[in-house]
Amino acid sequence: MSTTTTTTTRTRTKSTGMEDKVPNRGRMTSSWHLKPSSQYDFAERMLVALGIAPETSSNPRPPPPVYPKSTPVPVYPVWKMHRLVAPQAAAPLLVHHFFTYFTGIQVPVYVATTLYLAYFIWYGNGVFRWCNDMANKFGTFDGASARDGVPDADTWGVVLGLLMVVVSRSLIAVPYLYDPSTPLLDLKTVLMMPVNMFMFSTAVDFWFYWYHRLMHEVDLPYLNLWQYHKKHHLTKHPIAALGAFADHEQEFFDMVGIPILAWLTWRINFATWWFSTCYILFIEAAGHSGLRGYFQNPSTWILRYFGAELCLEDHDIHHRQGWKKSGNYGKQTRLWDTIFGTKKDRIEGTPDNINWDDPMDEPQPVPQEEK
Repeated sequence: MSTTTTTTTRTRTKSTGMEDKVPNRGRMTSSWHLKPSSQYDFAERMLVALGIAPETSSNPRPPPPVYPKSTPVPVYPVWKMHRLVAPQAAAPLLVHHFFTYFTGIQVPVYVATTLYLAYFIWYGNGVFRWCNDMANKFGTFDGASARDGVPDADTWGVVLGLLMVVVSRSLIAVPYLYDPSTPLLDLKTVLMMPVNMFMFSTAVDFWFYWYHRLMHEVDLPYLNLWQYHKKHHLTKHPIAALGAFADHEQEFFDMVGIPILAWLTWRINFATWWFSTCYILFIEAAGHSGLRGYFQNPSTWILRYFGAELCLEDHDIHHRQGWKKSGNYGKQTRLWDTIFGTKKDRIEGTPDNINWDDPMDEPQPVPQEEK
C-alpha cells in the first residue's frame, strides 16, 4: 500500500510568525503559548518549563501525525511501561533503604516527607513531558480533531492543580505511612508488591468509579452533582495537563478523598503506597493525553484476559461523549464499568485493529486518506 505523510493546514499570525489556528471556542480558547516569551506570566512560564506548551514563539514544531481511524493501532507493551516507571519509582526507595542499612541512621519523618515530595514533583514533571512528547510523535485518537490546550483563562488554575496533585498526596501520605523504626523494603513487601499494587489500584478505581459516575448521573432538584464536574468536561480532546483542569470539589476528591478511601479499603505500607502512586500518576496523566496506542495499565494488565483492562482510548472516548452518556467511568481499570454495565465500545483500538507487531518504536507512515 502506498503511503504518504499528511499535514494539517494552519495560518500564521503577523505579530509572532507562529501557527495560529485557535477557533472561537470561548472557555477553552488556548493561544497564550503563541505570544512572545517575554510576555509570559509566571504560570505560562511554568507550563513551558513543564513541557506542556505544544509550541512556543521560540520553539515551533510540526503538528503530530494524523491517522485515519481504520489505521491499525500500535502497541506500547506492558514491559516497556515497567521499564519506564519502575526504575524511577524504585530509585528513592533503594537510596533510602541502603542509606539506613549501611549507616544505621533512621531518616526522620519531616526529612523523608521533604525529599519524597521534591522527588515526586520532579517525577511528575517527567511524566507530563513524556506524555506530550509521545502524543506529538505518534499522534492521538480521533486525530482529525485538534487537542485542547491549557485555556488562556485558566493557566494559573492548571499550574496550581498539577502542583497540588503531587503535593497533597505526598504531604498527607508520607507523614502518616512512613515509620522510621520499621524496615523500608523487607522481603514480604517486595514479593507482595505486584499483588498489593493491583489491589490498591483496583480499590482506587472502585471509589473513583462511583464518585465519577454519580457526578454524571445524579441530577435531582436539590442535588445536581454535575455542577462539580462540568468544568473538567469542557475539554473534549484533553492533553495530559488537563487532568488537573477541574472544579475545586473534584480536585479535593481526586487528590485526597479517593486515595484515603482506597487505603482504608486495601491497606498497604509506605513503600507499596509510593510505588503504586507513581504508577497511578503515570496512568492518570497518560489517560488524558489521547496518545494513539494500545496502552494498558501495567499494574492491572491481567484484566485484559477478562475484557476489563483500561486503555488510553477509553477515557478519551469518555471525554468526547458528554454529560449523561459518557460511560467508561473508571480511570485505572474497566473492571467496574464491566460489572456495572457502563463500558463503551472502542472505536480505533478494537481487537481487529491492533497491530501487535508494532511496539511503538517509531511512528508509522501516515496512510493516504481513504476515499
